[in-house]
Amino acid sequence: MDLVQDYVRIAQKFLPPSLLNTLITMATTAFGIAKTLQTHLTPLILRVTTQPDLATILTLAVVLLISFKILDMAYRAVMFWINLVFRLVMWGSVATIGLWIWHRGVDGFIDDVQGLVEFWKDRYDEYSGEVSKFQKQQEVRMGGGAKYDPYGMPKGGRAKRGWR
Repeated sequence: MDLVQDYVRIAQKFLPPSLLNTLITMATTAFGIAKTLQTHLTPLILRVTTQPDLATILTLAVVLLISFKILDMAYRAVMFWINLVFRLVMWGSVATIGLWIWHRGVDGFIDDVQGLVEFWKDRYDEYSGEVSKFQKQQEVRMGGGAKYDPYGMPKGGRAKRGWR
């Protein structure tokens, strides 16, 4: 304690009174808060140390709370980046369409869009026709067609089969 009193006398010589008063006020306040916490938390600490089940439950609750906070932070970080990407894509597409209209004019833009729609509609019709042909072939091959038996032979007529 003598060491602290020696340093207080030295601090009074070298520190201005406004800073010294602020430091003393902060130290006194911190000491008062520590004493109050010690007074109120001592019964709780004694109960936790004498009942290990309560300590386990409190530890589990604290770990769960901390893990939820970390998970929330990770969720917010991921959602920030996802929202950023979506907004960049949206505003980039708006800017691209605006530049397209600016460059080609409204009539040219409409002609381009109509051409794109016709192109992709033709591609869709082409591929859907291929799919329907494939489905018909599979139906015939699997015997699901009304005119064919499971071997791909016409029903109703007797065709010769191999060794019989």
